[in-house]
Amino acid sequence: MPRCGGTSTRSWRGLLNRVSAGHRRQCSRTAAAGSHQYAATADLIKGVIFSMLEALAYKRGFEPDEDGNLAAAVAWPRVLDLYAGSGGLGIEALSRGAAFAAFVEQDRAAALVISANLRSTHLEDGGQVIVAPVQVALARVDPPIDLVFADPPYAETAALSATADLLRRSTLLTTSSVVVLEHPVATQPPPTIGALQVANTRKHGRTSVTLYAASGVLT
Repeated sequence: MPRCGGTSTRSWRGLLNRVSAGHRRQCSRTAAAGSHQYAATADLIKGVIFSMLEALAYKRGFEPDEDGNLAAAVAWPRVLDLYAGSGGLGIEALSRGAAFAAFVEQDRAAALVISANLRSTHLEDGGQVIVAPVQVALARVDPPIDLVFADPPYAETAALSATADLLRRSTLLTTSSVVVLEHPVATQPPPTIGALQVANTRKHGRTSVTLYAASGVLT
């Protein structure tokens, strides 16, 4: 059984979620409460995201390794979680075997929740928490980044295209990188992020998950 620590920051109200797979599966973590900007990614959507990533990793020839790291973690070991909230996606990636995850969250209280969740899952050695707006934080992340999660606030209609543009202009992505955007179904995602193109989109309720990968890679 995985080792799990205690609950996260007591002064921050939240719901308990669990890491669903990997070395720290079943470990509880605190989800920041409140609006969508701070809410933990729903377990259903998280499952969809990692299912898409595992399928793409296998398609590219990656498999779980002898240390128990899952295929997506072997394919994309360096992760960036933007608008991280309580850090659910980045922590899930670390549990599945990713070597490093940077969490970007401008709300200081939510960032404290991320740090507490990293400690409670014993994954703090692989995590970097950056308390800053995305446009500032990207300069503090060391390249390259293999996998990006981005879940901009739904109420800010320009945030999706702005985030894509910031990633395009950064030096973080390579031609083998993958970007996963969460956005409202009614919002059209940008067709490209630098050299990466839309490879797959899945809709669940009011949320769409769009995956970007190099041209010619389909899922």
